[in-house]
Amino acid sequence: MNNQAQDTTIPSVRSKPPPARLMRLLNPLMRVAIRSRLGRRMEPLAVLRYHGRHSGRRRDIPVGVHDVAGVPSVFTDRPWRLNFAGGADVIVMRAGQARPARAELVEDPDQVGSALAVAIREVGPRKLGLAVAEGHRPTAAELAAVGRSMIRLHFDA
Repeated sequence: MNNQAQDTTIPSVRSKPPPARLMRLLNPLMRVAIRSRLGRRMEPLAVLRYHGRHSGRRRDIPVGVHDVAGVPSVFTDRPWRLNFAGGADVIVMRAGQARPARAELVEDPDQVGSALAVAIREVGPRKLGLAVAEGHRPTAAELAAVGRSMIRLHFDA
């Protein structure tokens, strides 16, 4: 029998994405709404259209796009992010418009943590799928430890 007390403290910063079941219901609706005129009112939401690296199948993924030092960025830990390792072409459908871009996966914890810190100041942790203890101001190191990746979007001039 283990007599050690278990640590039941909740971390100051933790990942808290919406429930998967809810996302399966909402994503098809979001794909349509974001591409329509209604999408102009849905900032910072966008749809990333790309072709799977291995399957070649077209994918349309609803995401939140956040401005980090002038670079549109998407934060995610979902497996589809790996399609952007080494860079890949993507169409970004946002505010009723479609624009070609180059998407680049960034997994360096220091870069991701610093970028998340900027995004949290802009939109708050909840819109990034994070939970932060009340009154706590997360550091870039704490945010890096959450284990997320970032996709940077570079638009054609």
